[in-house]
Amino acid sequence: MMNSTNWSDTLRQISQEILSDPDFISGNMASLVRPEQRQAQWLGATGATEATLLSLEKRLQISLPASYRAFLQTSDGFGPLDYFIWRLKPCAEVDWLVKTDEDLIQIWERNMGALPTVPDDDYYRYGDSQIDEQLRVEYLRGCLMISDWGDSGFLALNPAVQHEGEWEAWHFANWKPGATRYRSFAELMQNTLKMYREITREQ
Repeated sequence: MMNSTNWSDTLRQISQEILSDPDFISGNMASLVRPEQRQAQWLGATGATEATLLSLEKRLQISLPASYRAFLQTSDGFGPLDYFIWRLKPCAEVDWLVKTDEDLIQIWERNMGALPTVPDDDYYRYGDSQIDEQLRVEYLRGCLMISDWGDSGFLALNPAVQHEGEWEAWHFANWKPGATRYRSFAELMQNTLKMYREITREQ
């Protein structure tokens, strides 16, 4: 799990790499970076106060998982994160997926709701052995949307599946089946940075 100090280092590293990427300097992603972000060399924001976090938890009627809460304490919103996720929401905008994209949920329920639920042996796979299309549609209404739509996708947290108190984290995208799932928000962020570095090395 990442603590606040780890988040500070990680977000600074992501900021440095994004802000030195030609695609984000003068390429087709450049408009995603604001002038003040370039000047500060920082893609984040001031960290959320404890009062702000408690207000968010009261509004959602749930306690946030530790790694995501620590992220918000370090930076109340962030982005762009990579080529696909352009903005992690600040506390004031974080909300349940059913309130922000109910049409999407209804489409999934209509198309896949009649299928049997994914067996545990198939669902609880992470990393290279995961089958992205093995998504449990019944979890969608309980997911927390934590990013804007980026490149036809977004990030969400699923409190119905927890690993050592951390909520399962999803990267949902229209251009791939189901969702890529992680054991925690911290794991998702670590893997996002890893994949971004792999993509930039290939260019």
